[in-house]
Amino acid sequence: MHYVFVGRNEVVALAVGLITGTIYSYLNLPIPAPNVLGGIFAIIFTFIGYLIVQKIRGQIGFGRPPRNS
Repeated sequence: MHYVFVGRNEVVALAVGLITGTIYSYLNLPIPAPNVLGGIFAIIFTFIGYLIVQKIRGQIGFGRPPRNS
C-alpha cells in the first residue's frame, strides 16, 4: 500500500515553486505553468480524482506510513 502525506518533498516543492514564480515574475518571463486559475484547478482536481479512486480501491492510505520495528 502507498501512503499520501505532506512531508519534506512537498515542503521543498512548495519552496521551489514560490522561488521560481518570484524569479519569473521579477524577470517578466512567462510562467512555466498554466497561467489561468482554471488550468491550475484542472491539474489539482485531476490529482484529487486519482487519489479518490485509489482510496476506494484500497491501494493508498492517507497519513504517514507505519514504522517497521
